[in-house]
Amino acid sequence: MNRIYFREEQRYTQWWVWLLISGAFAVSVLPLWYGVYVQSATGQPWGNNPTDTGKLAVVATVMTIFMLALVWIFAVQKLETEVAQDGVRFRYLPFIRKWKFIPSTMIQRYTVGKYTPISTYGGWGIRKGGRKAGNAYTISGSIGMTLNLTDGKTILLGTARKDALQYAMEKMMDQQSP
Repeated sequence: MNRIYFREEQRYTQWWVWLLISGAFAVSVLPLWYGVYVQSATGQPWGNNPTDTGKLAVVATVMTIFMLALVWIFAVQKLETEVAQDGVRFRYLPFIRKWKFIPSTMIQRYTVGKYTPISTYGGWGIRKGGRKAGNAYTISGSIGMTLNLTDGKTILLGTARKDALQYAMEKMMDQQSP
């Protein structure tokens, strides 16, 4: 039986992320629909270079659909991480739906601690840090687990539960020792 020592699910719950998304939605969609209203209700042209009301409505609809898709992506996005007897599993929904598995035998070294998301990886999310930094899978904060693998690759998984992850990794790696 493969025992699970640690399980974590992270989502975008930061108020400032949702404030930015709401602001972007309002700034990009509301003026277009206001223009459609002005042109259709008053018959007055809207803007410096007005277009036909039908075309403006199409642009407003496309922009609304695009922004709703962006809101949906942030709403369903989550990083799931598991540490089990045989290794580490993670996925980053909706982009990585299948679990990625790193066998404990491939983990040469690991550290759980602070990292610099902006300067090292350019922010949060799925980040390709290149040969030196490796790939990162994060949602928020600046605490993560760096896995140095036997094939030379490096992977960073963000966490909000540093101590529990550290304990689970110690337990998993102890299972490896003969």
